[in-house]
Amino acid sequence: MSYYLIGIGGTGARCMESFIHLNSAGLLNDGNKKVELVYVDADVSCGNLTRTQQTAALYKKARQIGFGDTGLFQNEFEEMGFWTPVKEDCDTMDDIFHYTSLVNKESTHSLGLLYDSLYTEQERTTDLAKGFRGHPSIGAAVMTEKMDSDEEPWKSLLPKINADPEAKIFLFASVFGGTGAAGFPTIASLLYDKLKRDGNDQCIARISGALVLPYFQFPPADEDSAQEMQAKVDEFMLNTKSALEYYNRSEKIRSTFTSIYLVGDNDLTEVKKFSLGSGTQKNEAHFIEMYAALAAIDFFNKDEYQPGLTVPMVARRDENNDKIEWEDLPDQSIRGGLRNRLGTMARVLYAYQHGVMPSLQECSSDEKAKRKVAWYKDLVEKQGKIDVYQNPEIMQEFQALSDYADRFFTWLGEIISNPKRDVGLINPQACNTENLITQQFPLTLEKIVIPAPDSRKYDYKKFWQELCGAAKHADKNGSLSGKEYLMQAVYNICKDVK
Repeated sequence: MSYYLIGIGGTGARCMESFIHLNSAGLLNDGNKKVELVYVDADVSCGNLTRTQQTAALYKKARQIGFGDTGLFQNEFEEMGFWTPVKEDCDTMDDIFHYTSLVNKESTHSLGLLYDSLYTEQERTTDLAKGFRGHPSIGAAVMTEKMDSDEEPWKSLLPKINADPEAKIFLFASVFGGTGAAGFPTIASLLYDKLKRDGNDQCIARISGALVLPYFQFPPADEDSAQEMQAKVDEFMLNTKSALEYYNRSEKIRSTFTSIYLVGDNDLTEVKKFSLGSGTQKNEAHFIEMYAALAAIDFFNKDEYQPGLTVPMVARRDENNDKIEWEDLPDQSIRGGLRNRLGTMARVLYAYQHGVMPSLQECSSDEKAKRKVAWYKDLVEKQGKIDVYQNPEIMQEFQALSDYADRFFTWLGEIISNPKRDVGLINPQACNTENLITQQFPLTLEKIVIPAPDSRKYDYKKFWQELCGAAKHADKNGSLSGKEYLMQAVYNICKDVK
């Protein structure tokens, strides 16, 4: 049994990154479900896509440590692959639709004339290797033509879904760009038509998605790029209006989707640098992408669904201010609450980077250092039956978690530093990744989550003392193994910090 997550275009990839980080905090109620990831983009080297793939790889490595019954990193991710509708030697629309043959053959000449009337010469001849440049009409045509159920990853994905009686599929895409706007309805419909039906001719899988409305803008193109086909900010709203009208009218959409989550912001964040695509298209994380990821978690966590297409609603408590607080984020379907679970995750990774990893590094390079790390013998050597000095490969797994923590705080730091909104979730000092691994707490643990209490100071000394005393409460039944003892102890300390 699995959840199936499809990120379409650059925005889709960024939403998937937020989903990965939120899931590391254990927000999915069913920790036994595997999450199957599929990436869709015409721009194979898109910076947003690359960053998300790297995050998924770090998550997978960090998860190998084991976290006991903490709920952290509980769901396994499996990358099903990447699909691009733009194949080698078919760089333009004319290549894909064999334009020369289309207009020259008598049997297809009228079709060629129709093709000419629907697309401009620039649209037909622009290299699509960097995506569909804000033209969803191009993307929809190309995807419909090129999506083949006998091609990977669909060849492997469809049988998995058809064999899963509880399959849930969620898509991330923007409605105002090119690839996402084209792919969201097209891919969902093509999948729907290939999936099994029950006795009432209803699709066995439930399909939902987050359709992201405009939430950012970028400066005009430079002189070199100005003449190329490109996404234009002044067309975002028109594209959005046209797309939503289509969704509202389409019976196909109503039959395909169980629910659609619409997410956007009326105050557009300024992207600092214009990019046509490729590796330079690498945007900072945004709180709207967190909302979209929470939509996916809400869909996966639900046990019951209303008949017909539903459009769930959520809004900030006060639309007249620029502040976003924990109460403005939807968490009705999350056991334990979003603030508690994500806040605990932030404290665990913070304490690990500042209070645990420096000592592990010392012990791995100098055997004598273990004498001054009072908790090491009990929680690592004795309980875990491992030794980072004798087994360097174990230290590599601890390092993987440190690398993930760095990526996590970079992501969280970008979200809370949004220039348009005061995002009051996590103290910015906690997200400073410069010289992150230090044997001290620049910020006490209870100050990490905003708003913070005035009492009870969980400084480095107090954390160290509690970690040293954690051996008294260590698992005696042998249900934990290896590195789990240490991580369970760190979690137990951090979850009780209020």
